[in-house]
Amino acid sequence: MGKFLPSKAQALGFLAGLLVLNIIGAAVSTQFNLGHLLALGVDIPFGTRLSTTFHDIYKMQPLFGVIFGVGFFIAMIVGTLIAKWVKILPNLVFAIAGFASMLVTLVSLTAAFQITAIGAAREWDGFISLCLVGALAGYTYSFATARLKATS
Repeated sequence: MGKFLPSKAQALGFLAGLLVLNIIGAAVSTQFNLGHLLALGVDIPFGTRLSTTFHDIYKMQPLFGVIFGVGFFIAMIVGTLIAKWVKILPNLVFAIAGFASMLVTLVSLTAAFQITAIGAAREWDGFISLCLVGALAGYTYSFATARLKATS
């Protein structure tokens, strides 16, 4: 049974990756939404941009974390299997898995609800930016897991 349970390093690495995914993902989403308001001619002072970003990071965590966390969890499991099989460039494998997790989750949300549920993903630049956040989270998982395994 212990073979199926994640190691402490993997669990902490997953939490680190999920934290990166949630914080940076919410910030990117907020900035794209504010950018659309700026394009409409709405003046948004820097202080408002900053407070809105922190507010969204705080308030979006539960929903954003659950929606994207499930996909990220599955992607890291699949990434672990692929990394064991490939045995080279594990950071790249997990970055691609993180990118894929965001891509699949965003496309699935659009297919399920017939609308783009995350406003930032309505255009390609926002969609790709969120997928790159997933890649960064996957890389964070790989890096943190490797560091934690090396120190234990």
